[in-house]
Amino acid sequence: MQNHALRTLISQEVHARPFQRLYPDLGLIHIAATCTAEEQIELEQILSGILVDNEIPLPEQLTSFFYSSNDDMALRYEPHNEFYTLTLYQFGTMSVEKLQPLWKQLPGSLLSGVEILFGTEEQGEPDLKQYFGTRQVSGSMVMGKAARLWTDFYPSGEDGFVRMRVQNCSLKSFQAGRLLQRLCEIETYRHTALLALPVAQQAMPQVTEMDQQLAAVTHRIANSNDAPELLQELMELAARVEELSAETANRFSATEAYFAVLDRRIEELREDRIEGLQTVEQFVERRLDPARKTCLSANERIERLSRRITRTSELLRSQVELSIEEQNQLLLEGLNDRSRRQLRLQAKLESFTIIVVTYYAFDLLERSIRNTVQVDALQDQILMWISMSVPLIAGALWWYVRRLLKHYGEE
Repeated sequence: MQNHALRTLISQEVHARPFQRLYPDLGLIHIAATCTAEEQIELEQILSGILVDNEIPLPEQLTSFFYSSNDDMALRYEPHNEFYTLTLYQFGTMSVEKLQPLWKQLPGSLLSGVEILFGTEEQGEPDLKQYFGTRQVSGSMVMGKAARLWTDFYPSGEDGFVRMRVQNCSLKSFQAGRLLQRLCEIETYRHTALLALPVAQQAMPQVTEMDQQLAAVTHRIANSNDAPELLQELMELAARVEELSAETANRFSATEAYFAVLDRRIEELREDRIEGLQTVEQFVERRLDPARKTCLSANERIERLSRRITRTSELLRSQVELSIEEQNQLLLEGLNDRSRRQLRLQAKLESFTIIVVTYYAFDLLERSIRNTVQVDALQDQILMWISMSVPLIAGALWWYVRRLLKHYGEE
């Protein structure tokens, strides 16, 4: 037996993006950015330069996920369908000063960024005002009370990065790696999920306008007999809806997937409340839920509008088909009426036909007798009998004609 061609790939997939073993003290910068195909080549070159300049080992390839580190720093790169993420680690210090110049030289458009300072419980309760100023802070005990988390989810400083402070209580190294990675992903998917919000806000007025047009067309169906014009308007409206759906479907579908990942990552934090602070879950639910419902509502309204147009089109087609059936019925009734008139006319003409045929039959017999019978007395006697049999000849012809036309009359 030989190995399946995809066995190795399938086996390695579950280990493709492992969590790292991390220890306090640690400073971390995580960014999510988009880049074009042309910028991707430049991105690989700059990543290679960063690794070489900081004496971090080069991975085998820079086009897929990799994590590389030395004693002082580490770099984690992960490409996604429409963006990439880069995480820079600085070991042994709760500072990100050395990391800040590194990401700024990267190509692309920045979507989100987060700074995380990971310390120990022995350092004491952090001064939250030093990190977050007077802004409202969200915080909780996470990972089964193995760590504490504080953040304001507010873009701070010149770079506009969200700041987070994590304090280790009893985390193991792999647990610390999972926690910090989840926090990075929460911030990433919190932003990428909202890429659909401007699309939804632009689509809503268009959907409302088309909805009103559909309502007007539906009202006219019951009060107008101009079905072809209404059907043309419906086809144009359906084309506009399908165009809008094609423009927004991928974005709304991606947003739904991003929100699902976001919910999962927040759930994995296993939060317990810190008295006086709202949890990360409460903050996200309160602040993101309206935007989330707006995106979902826009997508659902487009789908419902498309279905309503389909139902209205079917209703109008049924009305057109009913009208066509009524016209066909009137046409058949007209044909039947003409057929009946033709049959009545034919019946009237039968008598004339019998008279004419009788006349020609009697004339044929008379000429035949005059030419064949030479005796005048016998000729006169035969002609007299033939003259007396004219009614019989007419009756026989009438019976023959009726029998001949009986089959057509039944049809």
